[in-house]
Amino acid sequence: MATTRSTSVQKFIAQAHTKLVVYYLDGNARTWYGRNNLPEGRLAADPRAVEIKRHDRYVTKTKDNIKVALLYDQHTGEEIRRFKNGAWL
Repeated sequence: MATTRSTSVQKFIAQAHTKLVVYYLDGNARTWYGRNNLPEGRLAADPRAVEIKRHDRYVTKTKDNIKVALLYDQHTGEEIRRFKNGAWL
């Protein structure tokens, strides 16, 4: 079953600097796109760093359920980091 993304979701993905692909121990996989906006509408000086910090926080919080997590640069497609066996490599 194919799904189509709304215009607002496409815009959100296009603005993201990073992408986190998480493979869970139960066999599921999920993709998370970076969100660089700060509270109260403030702009981040380094939006990519804000996204990476948020991805790190999520992985740390759910590390007991994660098999592998891959952090990618959204623009170049290069892998930034890999989380495996409870640690970033």
